[in-house]
Amino acid sequence: MKYFFFFLSTFFFLPAAFSQTQTRDTLTDKQVSNAIALYDQYTRDNAPIYNGSEYLFYTFKMEGDPFFGSGIYGDGAVNFVEGWVSYNGRKYGLVPLLFDIVRDQLVVLSPDHKTPVVMLNEFIDSFSLYGHKFVALKEDHQQNLYNTGFYDLLYNGQNVQFLERRIKSLNPRIQGSTMTTTFPSKNRFYIHKGGLYYLVTNKKDVFHVFNDKIHEFKKIMRQNHLKLQHKNFETAAAKATAFYDQLTH
Repeated sequence: MKYFFFFLSTFFFLPAAFSQTQTRDTLTDKQVSNAIALYDQYTRDNAPIYNGSEYLFYTFKMEGDPFFGSGIYGDGAVNFVEGWVSYNGRKYGLVPLLFDIVRDQLVVLSPDHKTPVVMLNEFIDSFSLYGHKFVALKEDHQQNLYNTGFYDLLYNGQNVQFLERRIKSLNPRIQGSTMTTTFPSKNRFYIHKGGLYYLVTNKKDVFHVFNDKIHEFKKIMRQNHLKLQHKNFETAAAKATAFYDQLTH
């Protein structure tokens, strides 16, 4: 280990000739980044993301699954997908992840690919899975936010954001002599504007949040033939939020 840290220290004492092509600040930033990347690679198998408890799989008969994305293969095996996670201020990339929506747990597969480990929610800042970025938000009544958890950041603009709180619940039912559990979803959508979170469920709610520019907003909606309907609310509301953001700068 002492030789490793000696090797790391050499990043901070490069020859003076190299500094002639870069500013001191740029060089220092690159040295730090290289040292951190090398340290992460060297200690990867012992990273803090693996310090949680073992994840317990569901053992009952299921229709659907409790996960985000394609959580189950056709043969019933659980599907871990590579993503990244920002954990206690550090970003870990290309790690196999599984997001259990029912339990609100982010699971990482151990370096030997044998043990699923539940990461500690209080240290998760954000993570990315299937191209979706989830951010950890804490309950804050002053901001109109009443649920702590992970929110899917569907649009992240300069002045406004559109987020989805994905929710699945357990619904056991008995058919004959067999009990089967389904996982109905009831997602919630939020617009973050002016430091407040607004729960939106339909077109009327969205128009209310964007009331300060309602005429311009409705015009751009018509020009782009965008309608806020129940069947397409997730994608349409994200696009509508982007249109409003364009009107504010």
